[in-house]
Amino acid sequence: MPCVPIVDVSAEPDAVGADLDEICRTVGFFQISGHGIPDDLAGLAWTMATKFFDLPLEDKLRVARPGPDYPYGYMPLASESLPQSITGVAPPDLKEVFNIGPPVSPVHKFADPGEAWAHSPNLWPTALPELQPACTAYYDAMQELGSRLMSLLARGLGLPPGFFAGTTGHGANALRAINYPARDAAPLPRQLRAGAHTDYGTLTILRQDTVGGLEVLDLNGTWADVEPVPGAFVINIGDLMARWTNDRWRSTLHRVVDPPGPVAAARRQSMAYFQNANWSAEISCLPTCLEPGQKPRYEPVLAGPHLMAKFRKSVTL
Repeated sequence: MPCVPIVDVSAEPDAVGADLDEICRTVGFFQISGHGIPDDLAGLAWTMATKFFDLPLEDKLRVARPGPDYPYGYMPLASESLPQSITGVAPPDLKEVFNIGPPVSPVHKFADPGEAWAHSPNLWPTALPELQPACTAYYDAMQELGSRLMSLLARGLGLPPGFFAGTTGHGANALRAINYPARDAAPLPRQLRAGAHTDYGTLTILRQDTVGGLEVLDLNGTWADVEPVPGAFVINIGDLMARWTNDRWRSTLHRVVDPPGPVAAARRQSMAYFQNANWSAEISCLPTCLEPGQKPRYEPVLAGPHLMAKFRKSVTL
């Protein structure tokens, strides 16, 4: 099995769930085919994201986050350092980002101000009105795919297929369009396109281009490439799911580096969708993730406050 295997998620669900359990125990990363997301839907959102990043900087800054704690909007080049969420000190990442939150707020009343923060209004550029409908349609498709994947993961954990439906049905999921511009100058020492980090939620669904550079840290402590596969999505487990499974599953360190060869400083683009649990969902050791005589490694936490604390450790510059 390659370090980051490809799984056909349209196959028999119990068999897929068993495969995912083995993968999540070891690398925590895989790619999926058979997902059913139309190429034209994904392609339109991708094209609109490209057009957004190609806008003049002044147009992009009109939808810049109004403050460092605001979750959505534009983040200029080198305004974030993901590895600071782990190491505390690291150079800024060589990327620019456009963050999108839930297109529609839930009908229930917010449990606390933090949940209202997680459902802050999105910021859409007037210079590119086509961006909003394209990204909203893509967000909705990713939310549906995320729910399907959670059902398969439940099977892999020996749980009913709908086990996670009540705890992930209205989470503050996020979509992030990322642009790594082409460079004609060397980076700072230890500066990467995206420094080594783990994701915070339950799972991430990533669409990447063919430039390459995404790497994961394998069980041997070696950085392994995640080779681009046309039409596939890259999936990885986040910190919340690792905690939920009592570390049965891995939230794996990953990064984006300059790929070798003539494309080393070429432009790279990706779109990452982050599936989260409901704000007030209690994250405690799942019943099938505790061996006889074993104790949970973590105290129960509420998903939303835990995720917000993780987000704020990812220092923005």
